[in-house]
Amino acid sequence: MRSEKVNAGYLSPESDESLSVDSIIGAEEAWRPKAFDPPSDAVAKAVAANVKKSKSNNVLLTAVANNGMADYTLNWIESLKRCKLDDKYLVFAIDQALVDTMTKNGYGDHVIMIPEDWFHQKLDDKFAKWQDKSYTPITHSKTLVVERLLYMDITVWFSDVDIVFMSPEIYNYLIFKLSSRKTTEALYSQETEQHIINSGFYVMRPTDLNKKVLHDSIVIQDHRPDVTQQGAINMVLDEINLSYHSSPIALLDLALFPQGRLYFERNIPVKYGFQPMIVHANYRIGEEKKKSLQDAKLWYID
Repeated sequence: MRSEKVNAGYLSPESDESLSVDSIIGAEEAWRPKAFDPPSDAVAKAVAANVKKSKSNNVLLTAVANNGMADYTLNWIESLKRCKLDDKYLVFAIDQALVDTMTKNGYGDHVIMIPEDWFHQKLDDKFAKWQDKSYTPITHSKTLVVERLLYMDITVWFSDVDIVFMSPEIYNYLIFKLSSRKTTEALYSQETEQHIINSGFYVMRPTDLNKKVLHDSIVIQDHRPDVTQQGAINMVLDEINLSYHSSPIALLDLALFPQGRLYFERNIPVKYGFQPMIVHANYRIGEEKKKSLQDAKLWYID
């Protein structure tokens, strides 16, 4: 069990297997929604320009990256283009260099710097490999951005940039899935079937439950920087009702939204005769991500 959690990004190798939410953050007073200052005009304008409006949701497809992930970000955008989904999305940049790179490539309307006061610690602008000291602070920043967006009444459609979009119908499918049960407040991709969620691709409505999930995961990472973002969110979700009858959490089909091992090593779902909606190049470190995407003909940029 421990090795499965480590390999899935649930815990770093040094983490204590017995960790729980209470053991890290202790007993807290009754949770209340936070009161953030309004976002800057620049952030508010960028978000408003890139929101997709559905019947009951203001949906923002968003990613968080630094310039060390610039090539993956550009490949992510190219996959959106090929799926005709590139009209509205917003990348929150950790550093000015990524803003400059995206602007130079014609994507200036789809990038905004993360305000300094959103961060909890200084971040690196280089490519962060899993298990590097700079890795967990960067994943932590993703949660901080999503939390702020929820408080702006945005339904957040979050994607890591080492993901390739494969289907033009993915947005419609996700809205259908999100709306198919009145109780559903969040959709998560999976790392292992019905066991560990993957925090690299999800949809969250701006509900109090989701705000509390992110709050608790942020507190965990603030107290224990050796716990990854994915590990922190899984710890919190472990304590939530996950009954398929009434849970506010719905899981996305692992074959339609496969992680790297399933797609690149086991050829799922292609060997069963259908295409995935995304491919996530996780379970690969450094240049192995790019090589796997190239070998699968999913690396679209020069």
